[in-house]
Amino acid sequence: MSGRRKALLGLILAMSAGYVVPARASTADNSIEMRQYVRARLADSEGRSDVAANGYAQLLQASPDDRRLALRTYRQALTAGNYKLAIVAARQLDRVGALTTDGSLMLLSDAVAASDWARATEMVNRVAREDVFTFLVPVMRAWILFGRGSGDALQPLADAPSSQLASAYARDHRILIGMAMGQAKAFANLRTIIAAQEGRSLRLQLAGGALLARRGDKAGALALLQGPAAELGIARAIVEAGKIPDGAIDRPALGLSELFAQLAIDVKGDGRSPLSLLLARQANFLAPNNIAATIAAADLLASNDYRDAALALLAQVPPSNPLVEAARQQRSQILLANGDKQAALSEARKTAARADATATDFIALGNILSDLDQPAEAAQAFQRAIDQDAAAGQPRWPHMFLKAAALDRAGDWTAARDLLRQAIAMDPRQPILLNYLGYGMIEHKESLNEAQGYIERASALDPQDGAIADSLGWIYYKQGNYAGAIAALERAVAISPGQSVMHEHLGDAYWAAGRRIEARYAWRAALVQADEAGVERLNRRLADGLNIGAALSAK
Repeated sequence: MSGRRKALLGLILAMSAGYVVPARASTADNSIEMRQYVRARLADSEGRSDVAANGYAQLLQASPDDRRLALRTYRQALTAGNYKLAIVAARQLDRVGALTTDGSLMLLSDAVAASDWARATEMVNRVAREDVFTFLVPVMRAWILFGRGSGDALQPLADAPSSQLASAYARDHRILIGMAMGQAKAFANLRTIIAAQEGRSLRLQLAGGALLARRGDKAGALALLQGPAAELGIARAIVEAGKIPDGAIDRPALGLSELFAQLAIDVKGDGRSPLSLLLARQANFLAPNNIAATIAAADLLASNDYRDAALALLAQVPPSNPLVEAARQQRSQILLANGDKQAALSEARKTAARADATATDFIALGNILSDLDQPAEAAQAFQRAIDQDAAAGQPRWPHMFLKAAALDRAGDWTAARDLLRQAIAMDPRQPILLNYLGYGMIEHKESLNEAQGYIERASALDPQDGAIADSLGWIYYKQGNYAGAIAALERAVAISPGQSVMHEHLGDAYWAAGRRIEARYAWRAALVQADEAGVERLNRRLADGLNIGAALSAK
């Protein structure tokens, strides 16, 4: 057993101290159930949500009134995509009076999926009483009325609270329901949003175009799907081929799936919010073919370290879906996070080889090649993006910067320097460009006066950037301005205390200024994060001090 597994097992055993075995169980039963509990908690801690859910489910059968087990079973089952078990556990929580608010949404989703509008209405009323997701209630009521086919489905949205939060969701779903009802006004409102590039206009645009294509209005669909986004180009190609693109939202299950997926994205924070993942999974349950929900769930699964589950979910995205490129990009990111860089590279090459590859695709390929220490080939990929920018009449300095950095790493500083100067001419107020060029000139022993000018401009634009402060201190050190160097480098290490090279630079400046004790303290601080070569160099400094003349010529 690995040390990590032993540590997890110890932690789980400690946490299981409060687990209560049903009183009727025998001693042998207690032992079996404790082992089942430990196995389930271990699977839970290792990210095997399906195994954990099944383990908790077995225990729940033996202890049907155990609220904690029911809650763990519900949440692990939903995380694993075992919707049948999640619904059983949610009903168990409801029976013992312990249903959580997200559990209420799960039972609402179950009712909507079954077109049980009476039960769905009952669950929405409960959500309203719980006063957590009240701002979503008008949208929920509207879709239920639409499903019933009686009453004015848009009335609940007209009666929605005037809060900014409620009105944002109400606006989008007023358009979605109106388009599903065939109202010309809804399409007109969508065109206004598209023209203003507001909010979620792309998602609404794809939904409207798919609806029009389904209704046989090819010309209308193509007109609505105009725009530069790659997703719109894919959708237009599908319509032009006489087919219907995915993405229509014309049923309550699809509408609530869209609502929960958007809410999951809105509350994700750093991506590790349990609630956001549960919401995204509910969106999946309601509409497995809602690819926007699939992508949201995959993103949140990966953020919570369920990367294999995320990859399996993304594998279900059909190649003809307008969101397929977004799914591919997310898959590459997950593969990189998993350390599977070769698989990510293979997929990025396939995407970049497509006839409709975009500048974004070439940038993604270049970034992966850079991560794999293939800077020359990365520069070629970045150039393809630059070519596309030029063809569109929209040159972008970030793409030029990426290529310049790749050229520098590949050993072609001259070409990198020239490209950086072009980018600066395009946007002279970008501190990252000015700093990179100035520091590169120091490293390549070019004009120190010119380098100082670039770095001082960068510092004036962004005085709180630690890397720029370090560059400023280093150019002052090179120029013999030790007081200025120390002031800038002290600021750099205060901003970025974990950067070894900044502490080393500060130590060198202290030494040159005759402050030998402080120099040794700075070098010792640099040792904490130094790489192997840095450790050797710093140990020599600590043992022998610094020959200023040699240091200035060597660096």
